[in-house]
Amino acid sequence: MNDRMFTDKADKPDDRGLQEALGKSAALWKKIRLHIKDQYGRTDEEWKHYGASSGWTLKVLLKKRNLMIDIKVGC
Repeated sequence: MNDRMFTDKADKPDDRGLQEALGKSAALWKKIRLHIKDQYGRTDEEWKHYGASSGWTLKVLLKKRNLMIDIKVGC
């Protein structure tokens, strides 16, 4: 597995890619997302690409405010 996944702006993370990148931790990631939904209701997820050296970052927003900056893949 390439340890520098999702560094290309054209390669936006998706569920399948995250499953591959996270491996066994993917189940925990799913639980975290479900917990956020249960606690806060409707949130928005926004993937941001800050450059090849940073890769992609997932921001979770609650009413347009950062609830958390979650997962950073590609670094």
